[in-house]
Amino acid sequence: MLAILVWTAIIGVSVDSNIGREHEKVLDLAKVEAHANLNKDRAFRLWASSKDGIYLPVDEKNQPNPYLAHLSDRDLSVKGGPSLTLINPATMLREIGEQHSQLYGVKAKITGKKVLNAVNLPDPWEFKALETFERLRQKEVVELAEINGKGFLRVMQPMYMEPDCLKCHGISGVKAGELGGATGVSIPLEPYYRIERDSVANMLGTHGTLWLAGLGLIGFVSHRSKRHEVERTVTETELRKLSRAVEQSATSVLITNVQGEIQYVNPKFCEVTGYALTEVLGKTPRILKSGETDLSVYQEMWAALLAGKEWRGEYKNRKKNGELFWCLESISGIKDSEGAVTHFVAVIEDISERKFNEETIRHLAYFDPLTELPNRRHFQEQLEQATAWCSRSDCQLALLYIDLDRFKTANDTLGHAVGDELLKIIGQRLVQGLREGDIVARLGGDEFAVIATNIHRSEDAANVAEKIIEGVRQPLIINGHELYITTSVGISLYPADTADLDELVKNADIALYHAKERGKNTFQFYSEKINELTVDRLRIESDLRKAIERSELFLEFQPQIDLNTGQVYGVEALLRWQHPVHGLIPPGKFIPLAEETNLIVPIGDWVIQTACQQLKKWDDAGLSPLSMAVNLSAVQFRREGFLDSIRRMLEESGVDSGRLELEITESALMKNPEEAGSILRSLREMGVKVSIDDFGTGYSSLSYLKRFPVSILKIDQSFVREIVNSSDDQAIAEAVIALAKGMNLMVVAEGVETETQLKILKVLECDKVQGYFFSRPISPDAIASFVETGVRKYLG
Repeated sequence: MLAILVWTAIIGVSVDSNIGREHEKVLDLAKVEAHANLNKDRAFRLWASSKDGIYLPVDEKNQPNPYLAHLSDRDLSVKGGPSLTLINPATMLREIGEQHSQLYGVKAKITGKKVLNAVNLPDPWEFKALETFERLRQKEVVELAEINGKGFLRVMQPMYMEPDCLKCHGISGVKAGELGGATGVSIPLEPYYRIERDSVANMLGTHGTLWLAGLGLIGFVSHRSKRHEVERTVTETELRKLSRAVEQSATSVLITNVQGEIQYVNPKFCEVTGYALTEVLGKTPRILKSGETDLSVYQEMWAALLAGKEWRGEYKNRKKNGELFWCLESISGIKDSEGAVTHFVAVIEDISERKFNEETIRHLAYFDPLTELPNRRHFQEQLEQATAWCSRSDCQLALLYIDLDRFKTANDTLGHAVGDELLKIIGQRLVQGLREGDIVARLGGDEFAVIATNIHRSEDAANVAEKIIEGVRQPLIINGHELYITTSVGISLYPADTADLDELVKNADIALYHAKERGKNTFQFYSEKINELTVDRLRIESDLRKAIERSELFLEFQPQIDLNTGQVYGVEALLRWQHPVHGLIPPGKFIPLAEETNLIVPIGDWVIQTACQQLKKWDDAGLSPLSMAVNLSAVQFRREGFLDSIRRMLEESGVDSGRLELEITESALMKNPEEAGSILRSLREMGVKVSIDDFGTGYSSLSYLKRFPVSILKIDQSFVREIVNSSDDQAIAEAVIALAKGMNLMVVAEGVETETQLKILKVLECDKVQGYFFSRPISPDAIASFVETGVRKYLG
């Protein structure tokens, strides 16, 4: 009887609740219709406003709108046609609303506090809605109302002034974006009430049938209750068995709720992870997160679980004591009777030992067990990856094959234990001596290989080879034996020698064979030409590093002539290198190398210091004061401490700073114009003159030339050489001279070799000249004699 009473109450509550929902549903349908009408009206109004309304012929139906009389284009006359009058969007929308009301009973209206047409004035409810829009900025006002004894749903929405509406409504004073009024619609509710009555009738019939079926079910359930009691007892017994099985399982089990909070772990979980049950309840499995499992694994797991699937995968987790362990997890959802997931259960197996064995096998497959370096197989894969990267990046790499000289003798004489230890030490030295990104491997026996990446020139590969040779030949002490081992290196360049991998390896092997043939303890390029050039450059670089301390560098000076006085006003210092074996080495061969290796910094300082000291010697000998021009490398100019070194050398020599002239090219200045300008201003404050060398061959940026505090422009000898035969070169020289004169700069022409060139430069009013016509670069003593003799005889 209690069940019947409860069931009857449930049905009664359901009936009442459903009647209420049906009422709300029909009102929602009416509201949808209201919104559809408002949206349609707003879309039409915006479209019509964007077209500025329409013009129709004036007739009985279409009379000029008196509320648009303020518009100059309200009425139009068409030649040979009827008179036209403007129908604005508001009028169109009002008339459409009236017709819509007549046809379908839906009343629509545009209203506002400031209207042109009195028809649009708001009723009390509409006025109150307008007040609400102004005060609270609401988006909508809805009300159930009775009009002429019939139920209506009234919906009103604010209407903000659009720019296109200002043409007709601008006189109201409402600006674009401000509240201009509202649009409203009244939906008749009788059709919806009819739907509601039909639905309620159907619902009452359904509930009555359901009530009767429930009474039958209650009787049936009452009959079966005793049998269910027996079945429940059996189920509870099975669950207790399952619980004991999970508790005693040799596999970890973890259960969380749908939020991922741990609600159960079995003893095996606590044993494996080191966490007690009280330490994990309420936490999430993230407490085991090691940070070494790829994010994609977690993303794949959640994608499977959220799709209702089981997920199985491997993690690297962390125990409470910080120890890492691998685990294989199987995670699935626990669903209730309705199929909704309420919990997740994870079965976790510790597979650390298996992963260790797999890693050991992999390591043995790819690494040499003696030296722990990559083996031949792994090296081949790395070489393929490195060459592929080079192809994409448009760069070079070098493959170096390395073979220890006379290793077999040491191995056979002292035993394999010493030989193995020697190979391990050599492997360590190779790793320590290489650059970041380079790869070293042991190919077998006493053969090693190196992949040197990021190679810009053959010298880079040669430097790597030299470091390898130098590192290997350092003495070793093994088991009381002092050993000296040397090595031979063969180098093949990718893609300079070949782009084929097998060919690259074969070339490096051939180069190694040649290195062995040439006496061992050396390196050899596969390409003989590259080998010769590289060895030559490395030899020059090595000798150049010692040239200053061996006093192999010296200066010669080329006189610079003042065309106005006919006197020597200064000299240009030119660097020379007298090699003890190879004789005089041209500046074009060693100066670029000095700039590449940064040796130009100490060499450049030596040149400036020596030139200043020579000026002092000439002064002491009574020679008339000369200026000293010194070429300045871009590397010197940009280095830190450059200004301090110039100041120090001038102070040490005792020479007036105004007599030192530093020559620098346009391209060097334009690499960083702002920084260059700052340095030039500092030099000017010191009194040092600056000349732009080879003017006209670089950027020739006049805007920067104007800003740079320079004193002299030097016309490049390439223009002087053809000044007689080329009108273009003569025009360039003339333009440079005129530019210098206009900017109050001195102009010097280089490379004057003939009297005709000299005469043209005099006509162009060039200030100074230098060249073989007067003198080649000469020694300091010869300069003294040259100055005393003078050069008027050359000037005519």
